[in-house]
Amino acid sequence: MDPQLLHRAASAYYLDNLRQAEVAEKLGVSRPTISKLLTEARRIGMVRFEILDVSGPDVTDLERRLQDLLGIDGVRIAPGDQVQREFRGIGDLLGEELRRLELRRGDVLLISSGKTTHTVSRMPGMPELRGVIVAPTVGGQRESDPTFQTNETVRNLADNTGAEPRFIFAPALPSPSLWRSLQADPSFMEITDLWTRAKVLVSGIGAPYARREALTSVVPRDDPSLRDATGDICLHFYDADGNTLVYPGSDRLVRPSVELLGTIPTRIALAASRGKAPSIRAGAKAGLFTTLITDVPTAEAVLEQFGPSN
Repeated sequence: MDPQLLHRAASAYYLDNLRQAEVAEKLGVSRPTISKLLTEARRIGMVRFEILDVSGPDVTDLERRLQDLLGIDGVRIAPGDQVQREFRGIGDLLGEELRRLELRRGDVLLISSGKTTHTVSRMPGMPELRGVIVAPTVGGQRESDPTFQTNETVRNLADNTGAEPRFIFAPALPSPSLWRSLQADPSFMEITDLWTRAKVLVSGIGAPYARREALTSVVPRDDPSLRDATGDICLHFYDADGNTLVYPGSDRLVRPSVELLGTIPTRIALAASRGKAPSIRAGAKAGLFTTLITDVPTAEAVLEQFGPSN
């Protein structure tokens, strides 16, 4: 079945609360066809249902405490372990945050590479972003792992929301000669201009360097200069105090500078895993995000490790 038709039917029925007959009329198909589309959407995992344990922790209180600890503008916490739930709750909260921003035609949204951003870029429930420009924050043309192919994540989000995609036609770490050529390349200059005009950044938060299972190929695996890296955002690695680290090749990585990232009004970071607690704390110290979307176990881990009593 046509995945776009599946998504339109599921969105109209589950998100817009239309009856099946109304969805059928809207899409120009029969009501039995809508029933089959909804069944197929559930079968392939496009639509999922959860039964939540309402006896769990007070999420509102967790959000307030974590926001105070990190000193950022906002915290949103999804229920349960979002790694086990394939980041569904995080995707829902990101959709809510983007909807709240009311982005307009011509506004620029940047998105980084990584497993979390790649996964949520394909999720249903994202708002319509017609005319909004979506662009990558890092190169990644030569990456074999699709989660580090930032252009692919951009394409997914654009297809999902109706936004206008823009792409970087360069690896994350170009050779010295290619780096010099890129500085005068019109398509690359278009991307760097978008970086300066961005209204929103959506990024993942990388785990501590020593514990990383997945890592973009351009970052040296065993380089001593990254031994103390507590995490990274947009390939900016930082230590426990939020100080950014320099490592071989970092001077010509295709990415916005830390200073430029700091000028983006809304910087939304996505992270789930208790092991990322120090990465979240240090990333907040570095001032690399204004809003955090995480889950209950991760929020509890940050508060346990770095709360006032520790």
